[in-house]
Amino acid sequence: MKLNIGSGRHAGLAGYTSVDLARSPHASCDPDIIANALSIPLPDGCAEEVMAIHLFEHLRVWEAPLALAEWHRLLQPGGLLVLEMPDIKKCCKNLVKLVDTEDLKSIDSLAMHGIYGDPSDKDPLMGHAWGWTPKTLKGVLKKAGFGRFVDAETRWHPIGRRLRDFRVEARKL
Repeated sequence: MKLNIGSGRHAGLAGYTSVDLARSPHASCDPDIIANALSIPLPDGCAEEVMAIHLFEHLRVWEAPLALAEWHRLLQPGGLLVLEMPDIKKCCKNLVKLVDTEDLKSIDSLAMHGIYGDPSDKDPLMGHAWGWTPKTLKGVLKKAGFGRFVDAETRWHPIGRRLRDFRVEARKL
């Protein structure tokens, strides 16, 4: 089993079991499992992969270890954890670089949305609760029992590739 946790508009992604709090108004179908990312009603070691794309930044910093413990529980030994999110350091650099320009679209997409979340849905759940960098994320991943990190190119938000977001793949140790 492969889990797409916080599936949002990507519920129904081929090859994945989608998990989310509710159906996204932008999704073509309901998630397979309605559940909080911190408590998913599945057995221990049931998943070969857990993927959470643009979810982790929506968790409060004190929820991060709880989420990682839950995802670690769900993964088989050696299972793959895939996380993609904005890099708070890149977002801040983009903001400083662009703040005096008149390019408001770039300021929003490359800085403000990465820091605060995209306000277009007018959904409080879409606000960002914490900012991460690859280094700070790997620190909490290590504490949660993950290792063998791979920094990979992002795949989900084309605007953010190399300019705003990052992707870390890790294995359950």
